Amino acid sequence: MINRKTLARLGMLLGSILVLNACVTEGTGANLTQFKGLSKKERQEEHAKFRTQQAMAYFIEMRDYRQAVASIEDAIKSDADYDMAWLVRAQIYQALKTYDKAEESFRRALSISPDSSEINNNYGWYLCAIKQNYDQANQYFDRALADPTYPTPEKTYLNKAICSAKSGQTQMADSYFERALTMNPEFIFVYKERARAKFNNGNINTADELFRVYQSKVERLMADDLLLGWRIAKAQGKEQDAYEYEAQLRESFPYSDELKTISKGGQNE
Repeated sequence: MINRKTLARLGMLLGSILVLNACVTEGTGANLTQFKGLSKKERQEEHAKFRTQQAMAYFIEMRDYRQAVASIEDAIKSDADYDMAWLVRAQIYQALKTYDKAEESFRRALSISPDSSEINNNYGWYLCAIKQNYDQANQYFDRALADPTYPTPEKTYLNKAICSAKSGQTQMADSYFERALTMNPEFIFVYKERARAKFNNGNINTADELFRVYQSKVERLMADDLLLGWRIAKAQGKEQDAYEYEAQLRESFPYSDELKTISKGGQNE
């Protein structure tokens, strides 16, 4: 999944590039203010970081997929050894359902940085969500968690929980949900995804309790949240609650896939 911390990391890199203004200091004392232009390779590397940042902005903030693709392809053309560019390319093509290019990009990223917690976590999620290869996904999740410097292991535990639930291992899923929340009590998405897992397992009342906790902790429900709330309400026979979720979808997300799902009457994941 696209990670805003990744975007922030790339933003800091971009800021450094702009401050440097394509120059480095050379010499000491009286010569300290003299600058040496960057080499061709260094310029290419900085250009790749800049274009990767642009691609992330187009993809996440503006939803301009055409420009996102153009930016990330240019980044890779400039520096084919930049692991983050390949990771962003993978996520863009995954969102576009161009899975052959997503797979190629993940593998290239891993060939450059095989121990990267971010790359292993995201590839594991791709294997779980798209390929439905849960055992193989867990191998990559475990590689991510093996990194003692990984700043957000709770995200990988959440991914492991979701995949375990999808594969029918409900007790294992519960243990991973608990682990994620223990590691970060403010990681509120655990409540939402645990509610979804309970709903899919037929435990509707528990799903409702967990979803209400999640709802109390967010400022605004997004389209996927509203669809989950609608499904739980419909399953409980709470027609007024279901109507209110649907009304919010129609008002805030009139062209969303979630509203199309409701319009078709579908309640299955």
